[in-house]
Amino acid sequence: MNLSFRSKLLALVATAALALVALVVSSAIVAARVERHLDDIRRHYLPKVGLRPRLEAQFERIQRGFQDAVAASDSEKLAGTAELKKELLQQLADSSDAVEPALAAALGHAVEDFHAKGLAVSARLIARETGEGVVAQIGDLQAKRTRVAELLDKATAFDKSELTNAFSAAAEAQRTGSRVRLGLSIACLVVVLLLSLWISREMLEGMAHLTAGFRRFGEGDFRSPIPVVSRDELGELARQANQMAHSLRQLESERSRVDWLKSVQSSLSDQLRGELEPKEVADRAVSTLCRSLDCPVGALYAADPDGVFRVLGQHALSAGDRPLGFRTGEGLVGQAALQSEIMVVHAPAGQLRVSSGLAEGSPRSVALVPLLRIGKVTGVLELVSLQPWTERSTELVASVREALAIALDVAQGRAELRGLLAETRRQAAELTRAGAYKSQFLANMSHELRTPLNAILGFTQLLHDGEVGSLTAEQREFLGNVLTSSRHLLRLINDVLDLAKVESGKLDFRPEPIDLPELIGEVNAILRTAAADKKVRVQVAVDPSIGRVALDPARLKQVLYNYLSNALKFTPSGGSVTVRASPEGTDFFRLEVHDTGSGIQPADLARLFVEFQQLDAGAAKKHAGTGLGLALTKRIVEAQGGSVGVRSTPGAGSVFHAVLPRLAKGEALPAVAPRLASRKEGAPEILVIEDNPADQALIVEALSAAGFSVETAATGAQALARFRERSFDALTLDLILPDMSGVDLLARIRAEARNADVPVVVLTVVAEQGAVAGFTVSDVLAKPIDTAALLGSLRRAGVVPERHGAVLVVDDDPGCLKLMQATLGRSGYDTICREDAEAALQAAAESRPVAVVLDLIMPRVDGFEFLERFRKMEAGRRTPVIVWTVKDLSAHDHARLRETVHAIVAKGSDGAASLLRELNAFLPRAQAAK
Repeated sequence: MNLSFRSKLLALVATAALALVALVVSSAIVAARVERHLDDIRRHYLPKVGLRPRLEAQFERIQRGFQDAVAASDSEKLAGTAELKKELLQQLADSSDAVEPALAAALGHAVEDFHAKGLAVSARLIARETGEGVVAQIGDLQAKRTRVAELLDKATAFDKSELTNAFSAAAEAQRTGSRVRLGLSIACLVVVLLLSLWISREMLEGMAHLTAGFRRFGEGDFRSPIPVVSRDELGELARQANQMAHSLRQLESERSRVDWLKSVQSSLSDQLRGELEPKEVADRAVSTLCRSLDCPVGALYAADPDGVFRVLGQHALSAGDRPLGFRTGEGLVGQAALQSEIMVVHAPAGQLRVSSGLAEGSPRSVALVPLLRIGKVTGVLELVSLQPWTERSTELVASVREALAIALDVAQGRAELRGLLAETRRQAAELTRAGAYKSQFLANMSHELRTPLNAILGFTQLLHDGEVGSLTAEQREFLGNVLTSSRHLLRLINDVLDLAKVESGKLDFRPEPIDLPELIGEVNAILRTAAADKKVRVQVAVDPSIGRVALDPARLKQVLYNYLSNALKFTPSGGSVTVRASPEGTDFFRLEVHDTGSGIQPADLARLFVEFQQLDAGAAKKHAGTGLGLALTKRIVEAQGGSVGVRSTPGAGSVFHAVLPRLAKGEALPAVAPRLASRKEGAPEILVIEDNPADQALIVEALSAAGFSVETAATGAQALARFRERSFDALTLDLILPDMSGVDLLARIRAEARNADVPVVVLTVVAEQGAVAGFTVSDVLAKPIDTAALLGSLRRAGVVPERHGAVLVVDDDPGCLKLMQATLGRSGYDTICREDAEAALQAAAESRPVAVVLDLIMPRVDGFEFLERFRKMEAGRRTPVIVWTVKDLSAHDHARLRETVHAIVAKGSDGAASLLRELNAFLPRAQAAK
């Protein structure tokens, strides 16, 4: 039977329900039969059992009623017997089911007759009648009473055997019902059991097949389907499971195919990874595909620039089998290059033999795969197979041919790039050599141009100032023109060299704290003569909220000089120029130069800040200049993290601005320089390190009165900042300072090269030498301070206010030596001039100079080596050294010189004036003279 599992379960349930209904119905029938027998007993036999006593008792009450009425001679009691009669008749009527109707009717008539007779007799007796008539009526009444008794006995009498039979019939009906119910129950149980066994057998068999099948599927075995043993739900489940297994088998096959494709693609990608040559890419690709597709032979043809496809890579291809090349359309390879689809052909018999050391054979198929790159065939891959070509093989080569074409293209591009890179490196090397030549040329030009120009400026300045004799007005004017032209030429040389430094990234910045109003005033002072000549009013406005600024002062002056000189140049007579400085955010400030000149046309604004661009260029230009100033300004400002700009209104004037950081990039703001307590030109300089104001004032007063130049520092940090800036002839040190101990400060002072040997006088509350054990100190004095003892300690250390001696000038240029000798001599200094470092060192050892003026660029022994050897001499340890040079100093050069020299002065437009100012800061003229 083709029944579903649900139908079978429904059949089982229906059978059980029918069995239950049959049991219920049979039980109901049996119960109805038993009930009928019992009802018959209740209606026919049980009422007779109690009816007789009740009727006899009621009949007895009627008789007593008559007797009581007669005895009491009470007619009303006699009337009451009628009610008793009615009750008896009613009881008789109620028992109609137990009494036969004929007997019941006869009994009723008999009771009526008896009651009627009894009323008549009782009435006569109450009336006290006597006689035979009364006696006869009493006899008749007795007969009627007997008649009632007989009928009563007859009506209520029953047979006990009939009652027993009735009960037996009821019991038999009960037993018959029980046997029927038992039989039906057993039959229903058997049917349900059989149905259950039938359903269970099919279900268990199907479940067993399902369990075994799912176990196989779980283990990945989808080859054997689950047997379908029924058409129920389990059979449907088996069919669905088989369908699922079929799908999984297809999915597994697809996954295996995809995994194989990805594995080959990954292997090919690994083989092509790295910076490979085109031939390496071709060989690796062909070998990988041949191994993956079981192809014994393969080749890859790449298109040459002339359009010929030549073998670039191969696998197991003998030398004799290699073709020279194919043009498009020639042979199978040429035909494959004409199309984009993969072409598979059967190899002609005997055309190609595949051989090894032990066997050889003919291929079954040849696959030709065009390699496409941006719609163009750049190569053809040929694979030879001994087996029929499959769709899977076609899918693989189709999936990798684009990647292979890209890899070949990249390898070829990389090869070309390597060639270009080699050429670029060769050109870069040539450019580097050219740059080195340029740098060497600029360095040589810096020295060779500035050195004679420096002599021209120096000697011309001496002549112009009348140092060698009086001049006529015309001679002074001519010399003034020479000075102006020479200074202009020097600025031009400096601008060209600075621009070259900016372009090469070698422009150094040396930031330091600056006083912005003071710096602007210095630039204004330089150009004051030019402003006065043109009657241009220069105003300065500096916002005090800018605060402290730490930048390279020389570069900032250069920026402001370019702006201000341009403004003066283009401002007409009677105009005005305003220099403003204001905050720009929290980290920058804006420097503006506003002129009232003719302004700039909007079309010309883009030409500003461009090298060698001038707005009035040409033969008719009115103003001198090279067009480098603004371009160099832009480079200098941007190199410090700032920006430049301009706004202009034609006919009203222009505003040039530079936005600069308040603190130089990467630099912490140095500590504020300590207050100069007492300055005397040429006197030995003493640094007083003391945090107590009263003691500090006392020491300063005593040293100043003795002729020393004194500076103060209240903390160790201030003292270290001063030591890094310059050298001192001696110092006084309090051991108790607010930020560090005097012993720690002394250790750090001795570690500094600049002041490592400076004499130290320790001032402390308890004068114990052990307090500074391990350090070289000149003396230890106790507080309160004894000024005489302090001065005595300084004298013992060799530090005295009076110094006598000559200034040693070291320069290889005779012109510069003559210039220095003339300049210093007229300023009151004796000089010793030497043209080389060796002679200068010998002169220093013999004469102990009071100062040294040094050029860094000299033959054989340069200025740096001279300094190193000079500082090791006893005469040169604390002698002031001023570097006077045209050399472009790098940051490294400045760092080296900062440890040993007192000042660095560039040979420039002011001749020897700058050097003379620096020298006067150390040596007063009168004391330098012998």
